[in-house]
Amino acid sequence: MRTIITLILSVVAVFATAQEYTISCSVAPDYNGKTVYLVNKNAGDTIASCQVENNAFVFKGDICCQAVFDVVVNRAKGQVATVLVEKNTNAVVDMSVRPAKISDNGGLNDKFAAMTAQVKERGAELGNLAKKLHEEGKSEEEILEITAAETEALYDVYRNTINDNRDNILGAFVLNMVARQFYTSAAELDDIMSKVKFSGEFRSLGKIRTALYYGEKTRGGNKFIDFGGFALDGAASRLSDYVGKGKYVLVDFWASWCGPCKKEIPMVIDVYNKYAGDKFTVIGVNIGDKEDSFKAAVFELGMPYPQIFVPRNSKDEDNAALLYNVETIPHIMLIAPDGTILERGIHGAELEEKIAKLLK
Repeated sequence: MRTIITLILSVVAVFATAQEYTISCSVAPDYNGKTVYLVNKNAGDTIASCQVENNAFVFKGDICCQAVFDVVVNRAKGQVATVLVEKNTNAVVDMSVRPAKISDNGGLNDKFAAMTAQVKERGAELGNLAKKLHEEGKSEEEILEITAAETEALYDVYRNTINDNRDNILGAFVLNMVARQFYTSAAELDDIMSKVKFSGEFRSLGKIRTALYYGEKTRGGNKFIDFGGFALDGAASRLSDYVGKGKYVLVDFWASWCGPCKKEIPMVIDVYNKYAGDKFTVIGVNIGDKEDSFKAAVFELGMPYPQIFVPRNSKDEDNAALLYNVETIPHIMLIAPDGTILERGIHGAELEEKIAKLLK
């Protein structure tokens, strides 16, 4: 009979009242002796830790409300299972397979698993239909039009799960998953968050809401929002050092790990070399990168224009990606001499055409 390490996370009365939740986990033999952590996914803090013994471990504890926990095995290189927890949750987690299988006798985790299975099924059907249409020679626009109903049916799986679980943590958990895709304005997200209990518990939802708010503030026609970072030599640098100074400024958001960025940067360099002067310049804004990787990439790619390196841990007031709601990179925007944002999302051959037209 195998031994299970039991970690009690709360004080139990002498007369042995039942624990509020239990998470029983099994793992592959390779993880025996490794450390496992129980982490509050929302707050990010580690609640407890122990070692795996005989391919298993158990977490037990009290919970005052509802929460989302990550069970993390061998933190550096291991595996993570996300478990939805409420009072009396008795979850069984099989981490010997990837992705981990989680069940809890019809509880929130089973409901989430059912949603995931439905999404997988509908997603496969949609993918097969799109592939068939592509093979028939349909254009991307035609494929989008033909598959619109199937796409909405797929999205409805998420929407229905949110609606059916507004009063528990599952609804907020799924909302957190799809907020970026489903809601395009801060007002829309505010509306659904006001109807879904526990949505305020997810810090990432708050970040998305803030990004949407600033995304509206930094659309074409609005003034730029300033932020700070560091130049290539480590000196403090701000966007306002370059923008609003009487020149058109092309701002390129990029990162060293971004393949599409590296493909587009030579075109940005060409535009800079051809047009930089009294009326035009280029600024690179490096986001989501490590400082040494950023510096190495600048020299490797031969980027001749000024750079602003924005560290990953920047505060919100200097978080360039957040302030400009940059979801994907490369992302290029053009700012007028007076600091008014003219256009965002410029790519490829458009770059030179637009600059040449402005400076003509």
